[in-house]
Amino acid sequence: DVYKRQVFMLDCGRRMRSQDGDLSHFDHALNACLLLSYVALRQGDSVGLATFAGEHDRYLAPVKGAGQLNLLLNSVYDLQTTRKSADYSSAVRQLMVRHKKRSLVVLITNLRDEDDEELLAAVRQLGKHHRVLIASLREEVLDSLRQSPVQTADEALEYCGAISFLNARTSLHDLLRAQGIAIMDARPKELGPQLIARYLNWKKAGTL
Repeated sequence: DVYKRQVFMLDCGRRMRSQDGDLSHFDHALNACLLLSYVALRQGDSVGLATFAGEHDRYLAPVKGAGQLNLLLNSVYDLQTTRKSADYSSAVRQLMVRHKKRSLVVLITNLRDEDDEELLAAVRQLGKHHRVLIASLREEVLDSLRQSPVQTADEALEYCGAISFLNARTSLHDLLRAQGIAIMDARPKELGPQLIARYLNWKKAGTL
């Protein structure tokens, strides 16, 4: 099967420092990578990892077998976020040099509307060789603000700001989908289960 190889592209940059509950977006993303890796390895797939926007970007080539999970754990146990901005173009170029076999590439990040041109160009290039799934993390506070009653002028400003941000984010997601790019909009704590559900659905449908 073409897509029995999977590579996670994990953003270690400043946006992943956002905190939701006791864990950062990065911690949630890391946990989700390990969860899906466990499931995929049990399915007989090869799993690998590429990090970007970190102090020292790391790459672990996709390999199958239970031992790969231990290698993944050893590769990520000391990973930390930085204050760097995510450079999607550079990250994609590096991955395409290191990994040429057709794979499912899962890009985990926190998208903003200003990412549109750079991200779209990078993902188009990546999509020529691989199947791409973007998992975009959404801050819990945005959902809370959207659902909260508005009673004061300050609350109205916060509400309008949240709605404007969410609308711009949705427009970017729609733009990516219109280009044939699979995208998942997930709250951090729901990322792992949503990734596993998408993966298993694709497996069941025979598209992986």
